[in-house]
Amino acid sequence: MTTVSIVIPVFNAEKYIAECVDSALNQSFKDIEIIAINDGSSDRSLEILKQYTDKIKIISKENGGTASALNAGIKIMTGDWFKWLSADDVLYPNAIDELISESNKVENNEKCIFYSNYDIINSHGKIIKHFIEPNYNNLTSFELNVILLDHFIGNATTSLIPKLAIDHFGKFDEQIGFAEDYDLWLRYCLLYNCRLHLVPKILAKYRVHETQLSKEKILTAFENKEKIKKLVLSKMDQSKREKYEIALKQFRKNEELSIKSRHMVRDLILRFLPKAASKKIIKKYLDFKKD
Repeated sequence: MTTVSIVIPVFNAEKYIAECVDSALNQSFKDIEIIAINDGSSDRSLEILKQYTDKIKIISKENGGTASALNAGIKIMTGDWFKWLSADDVLYPNAIDELISESNKVENNEKCIFYSNYDIINSHGKIIKHFIEPNYNNLTSFELNVILLDHFIGNATTSLIPKLAIDHFGKFDEQIGFAEDYDLWLRYCLLYNCRLHLVPKILAKYRVHETQLSKEKILTAFENKEKIKKLVLSKMDQSKREKYEIALKQFRKNEELSIKSRHMVRDLILRFLPKAASKKIIKKYLDFKKD
């Protein structure tokens, strides 16, 4: 029997955590456990979580960041699959069913990271946009990895990862700070021949709001992504690394002008603008990218 562990890292999420937990509890797929990691919250998050004591597992720890919270959940999970769910996001009732159903159709699914399309919602839960991911399922692993080197693919809150992969290839890197999902994706795919696989259905609501951690720290995340790329590539043998670097240059050369322009603006911001100014502009860039 297949089981899924939903791990929810929680840091000062009192406005949204109840809706998040309820969405996990209301899954049509019933063989799940829910683990909420209170990562040093100073608001009412823990108080709200305790209302679910008879239905979920709760761990409280000092604040250590998202990767630390996820790893704490992974350490005690008992499921065959690891499901990341951010505390301000929401799963549709059929999310786990659809992810597991798709995984059963895929050969070597123990080396796959599954992810899906999603709705973008605002702080009030109103749907702003249906986000439909490009479908790369028919590409070769090399072609897909080149795109992944260029930019992050998927949304971590929609992801489903086999526990066997985590056992064999490692947990989240707690030293990264931000973009720990991108680090895991790259390590698994480039170093251990895992593969990303899209489930082409809208299965979650991803919330965008002014206080969310990912948006407040977006500049750091962009900087970390460049460091992550260099670090992962440095762990490959020279011939394989050079093959990827050449393919990445060619991919970027062939990108559509609008995409290339956005990347150019991003790179100029990161390299030359003062951090105080670039943070505001990066936020605008992020909003523009989701239009």
